[in-house]
Amino acid sequence: MISAVLARRYARALLELSRKRRELEETHQDLESVSRVFERDPRVRRFFEAPNIARTEKEAFLEKQFKAKINRNIYGLLVLLLRRRRFDHLVAIAGEFHKVAEEAQGITRAVVRTAVPITDRQADGLTRVLSRLSGSKKILLTREVDPALLGGASLSLDHKVIDGTLATQLWRLRRQLRDARV
Repeated sequence: MISAVLARRYARALLELSRKRRELEETHQDLESVSRVFERDPRVRRFFEAPNIARTEKEAFLEKQFKAKINRNIYGLLVLLLRRRRFDHLVAIAGEFHKVAEEAQGITRAVVRTAVPITDRQADGLTRVLSRLSGSKKILLTREVDPALLGGASLSLDHKVIDGTLATQLWRLRRQLRDARV
């Protein structure tokens, strides 16, 4: 819990700095790249989390490997995390930054799950309706197919789920019949 709160705080600060410097897209791309390195390469992660390696050595490594290659906002974040011994939060900060950057740009993610694939035309229509209802500038719709739903659709938008699947309706009916008194 503390990690999520901390990650969101760092992400928001990074977002404000990036917007002020008009480097939002570059910051976003570089943070994703650096985060992937730390997420995928356990050697790099162990190096920065190792208490027996001096901070000056880690700073020298950052300067040599990253300073000239990445955005100054991200380099500054890496140095700050290193100095505050919070490097283990980098991946969480990247995830939160992605979310707050999309929010700031008016982008909302939605997921529609159906038993059979929906057409592009249906997806476009759903996207327009969701955009109008949510007030979001842009909806990024992800389509998922799950034959276990039997029919209908389930929609997830802004932490809300609207479940109109046949599987859920059958489950509710089964529960009502089980609980009914005759």
